[in-house]
Amino acid sequence: MKEIENVDIFDNIDSKSETLDFLEKKASSLDGIFRPKITDKKKGYIATIRFLPNLSKEGKVLPSAIEKHQHYVDFKNHPELVGYYDCMKNFTDKCSFCTMYWKLRNSKNATDVEKAELISRNTKYYSYILVIEDEQNRELEGKILIYPYGYKIKEKIKDQKDGVSGDPCNIFDLANGKSFKLIMKQLGEFPNYDSSTFLEVSPIQILGKKAPVTVDEKTGKNKITDPRVKDKIMKFLMSRTVELEDHQPKEWSAEEKYKVDQILEILSGNEVNFVERASSNASRDEFSTREPSDVSTFGEEHDDAGDFFELEDN
Repeated sequence: MKEIENVDIFDNIDSKSETLDFLEKKASSLDGIFRPKITDKKKGYIATIRFLPNLSKEGKVLPSAIEKHQHYVDFKNHPELVGYYDCMKNFTDKCSFCTMYWKLRNSKNATDVEKAELISRNTKYYSYILVIEDEQNRELEGKILIYPYGYKIKEKIKDQKDGVSGDPCNIFDLANGKSFKLIMKQLGEFPNYDSSTFLEVSPIQILGKKAPVTVDEKTGKNKITDPRVKDKIMKFLMSRTVELEDHQPKEWSAEEKYKVDQILEILSGNEVNFVERASSNASRDEFSTREPSDVSTFGEEHDDAGDFFELEDN
């Protein structure tokens, strides 16, 4: 992953402003993925989170989000093939799934058009977050997790950077970022994030207390300068039990390539050939289907990327 040069996440705390006990307790996580799930359709899902910068174990600043295109194969008659497959356009200009999708989607045959939906594609973005408040899962509060989110939240982040409705803001900034009020409502079959919004500019809040800061008289920006506070914040960020890089897209393994070949045969109408081949290979160990453990929902889809995730000096 590309390192971002010349960035100091503490570019912008006065040693006398507050005590430092607000960072004594370390955060922990469950499996490390934040998966907001609506259980009350009238209320939806409500939480307050803070997007965090992506610091390597060596303390280097990396892009604050990973972008990943994925396909989901939904073959009810072949459960052994069902699952998520990273799109090869993460690496090259061509992907056999994408080629097949558009071939079927643009067909004049209604059956082929329906088949296209069996290999749907979506784009997810993965970032570190700190859970500040979660009404549904109090045990997550104070923990550093990885949040897979879609296009709509990505655009809300970009709007903050571009200053669409106010001053530009890098929401990943520890001193001058913003907490995010996540309000997820059920809209038909999919979650809706229209009501979600970023709050006021504030320093990072950990274990119920905001990091002590001073305000630069010239710029009006918050500053974190106290070495003791910097050290405690760094230790807190490094106390995470998950690594963002583990969610980088991966090229297909030999097992996945084998399964992809079978999927493409079925979509091409060669189901009989596939069944015969599967029967002749009955002694072959079954390939495990990738579980969607790193994906929250397929409610948001888009291919547009952009460079707004990179941290900037303030």
